[in-house]
Amino acid sequence: MRDIVFARRSGWIPNVIREDGELKLMLGAGADANHEPRTFTFPIGEAHLAVIREDLARHLLLWSAVLPLCDAAGTRGRLDEDAAVALLDPVLLSAPEDVDALFRRIPWDRGRLVAHGADTRLLERGQV
Repeated sequence: MRDIVFARRSGWIPNVIREDGELKLMLGAGADANHEPRTFTFPIGEAHLAVIREDLARHLLLWSAVLPLCDAAGTRGRLDEDAAVALLDPVLLSAPEDVDALFRRIPWDRGRLVAHGADTRLLERGQV
């Protein structure tokens, strides 16, 4: 059974769900072979949920960082959950300068941040 624990008012995903007693982040990315939207989930902790609830910027950064993993899964593959989980603490719980340093080392979806109002001048200077 899947229950939505947290969703932004607009209803866009990523959402936080509880599935079989476990908190998970659920996001939509890409399409399957029939052009239907694909959704991916991976486990998160209570501390991650607290940041996602309170800090839209960090929520968007996480989404932007996980999207390349979804793209790598293609139309049928599985999300590399270990890689997604490994992004949680560095993106959601680290100091801003550490987040900037992380985003200089990992692939991420710049368009996602720009679409939600990121300052392109800061992005060009390596500040997410």
